[in-house]
Amino acid sequence: QPLKPVDRAKEEPADMLLTKKEVDLLFGAIKREYEELDSDFRKRVCLRDQVMIKLLFYHGIEISELLRLEVMDYHWKTAFLDIRGKRGKDRSIYLFSGELRGQMEQWLSEHGHFEHDDLYRNWMFLSKMGKPLSMKMVINIFDKYRVMAGIEKECTPKDLKNSLRKYAEELVWEMG
Repeated sequence: QPLKPVDRAKEEPADMLLTKKEVDLLFGAIKREYEELDSDFRKRVCLRDQVMIKLLFYHGIEISELLRLEVMDYHWKTAFLDIRGKRGKDRSIYLFSGELRGQMEQWLSEHGHFEHDDLYRNWMFLSKMGKPLSMKMVINIFDKYRVMAGIEKECTPKDLKNSLRKYAEELVWEMG
């Protein structure tokens, strides 16, 4: 019986993945915006965005998983985050970055400023209006920082999520 050809249509084209330089530019743009903001509310929004984008990149979380996160999914003492995956494939991830843990804990301590409705109070990532973020909102947030970073390629949060391997390969190459 002949081998079936491998379906490669689902793989991301390599040119859509972000390079180490582009990822560094993206996180640099977010950090600069946070440092330059003069409004506490806007700083909270930027902090939320940093946490989401770092979870996507460093932990490879799917956007749908990110949007399902609840406040109680983060365990402060252990720094583990419970992820409700697709089709019941749940898992826990350890937030290995001390910086990300600090930002997550700061975000959760600021979360009350976004809680306008008891119905959504448990959702981890809320909009300015206190409603759960949508897929489109996450894409718009990513696009805002992509443009601020000067990244011209048309990439998405999913491409960021899938860029970690390429980033690691470039980092290892730089280290010799």
